[in-house]
Amino acid sequence: MSTFSWNLRDDLHEFDLEEPQASPGVWGDREALYLQGMGAPVFLRQAVPYSCFRLQAEVAIPKQVGFVGLVFGARDSHNYELVYLAPEEIQYDPIMNGSMTWQIYNGPRYQNPLSYTTGEWKTLAVEVQAKGAVVYLGEDPAPQLVISNLQHGASLGKIGFWNYLPAYIRNLTVTEITPTDVMPTETDRQQLAAEGYLTEWLISKPYFTHDQSTILTEWTDAVVEENGTLNFNRLFSAKPGMSVQAKSTITVPYETVTQLHFGFSDHLRLWVNEEEVHQGVWRWNPPESDGRIRSKHTKVSVRLHAGVNTIRAEIMNQELFGWGICVNVQR
Repeated sequence: MSTFSWNLRDDLHEFDLEEPQASPGVWGDREALYLQGMGAPVFLRQAVPYSCFRLQAEVAIPKQVGFVGLVFGARDSHNYELVYLAPEEIQYDPIMNGSMTWQIYNGPRYQNPLSYTTGEWKTLAVEVQAKGAVVYLGEDPAPQLVISNLQHGASLGKIGFWNYLPAYIRNLTVTEITPTDVMPTETDRQQLAAEGYLTEWLISKPYFTHDQSTILTEWTDAVVEENGTLNFNRLFSAKPGMSVQAKSTITVPYETVTQLHFGFSDHLRLWVNEEEVHQGVWRWNPPESDGRIRSKHTKVSVRLHAGVNTIRAEIMNQELFGWGICVNVQR
């Protein structure tokens, strides 16, 4: 199997790199590329000729907080697959329309907690298959993450690297590997519906408060992700202060009182049969909150009448880490 390699000190001309995003440096007695960028990907200019490959680099987080990762399957600078090392975890974070989505893609499918990873060199590798990927760290032969569904689809696209806050990277390689069956799984919305998730929605165009009345006349069909979350980042380029409304229905044979369990990010107003039942904010604000969307984050008791009941939500974006809602009806 053939390999391409870059030491990232003498061959930076092969990458689309903006100054002062990065510069040659030394850390831990190793020559490397010192990354100062703030969440912007750096792409290899040439196309990778492999459909299945192992993307690998040595990376280091020198301070208490930092993030550094590998990029692949990139459509453009606003849409790409990203796996990164954080101080206490590895995270799969598909970038969609310019937004990070780790608040949507959370839990064991997408992140793996680790012992503290800062202050030393680590080898980070991603074995990319047609629709999935497996992530490795250091010399451990066991995978740190198994990504059964790449959220941008087939893995073809540009490769590169990424960081947020100071980090180092060196010896980037791409090696062709044998295609294998990486557990692709289809989103089973029938199963999600059987578990109580609202899977089918109508959504408005995004709007700001001052122009809401002109937007809510048009609605578009939308369905949830594999984890039951309605992901607005997949559909829109988010901007702080931008809102979307979403509506769905619940049909019951007789009048009943039940609970709605839901998670969201960032600001939510929720109505049942046009009666407001919740308003709140959930966003990145450590240590109080992480903004991750979890289906059982909040619950309210609601009265449903016999027949069709309406659920309507207004969700405002306030930060570029994940924008969406997940609703589960307890019956």
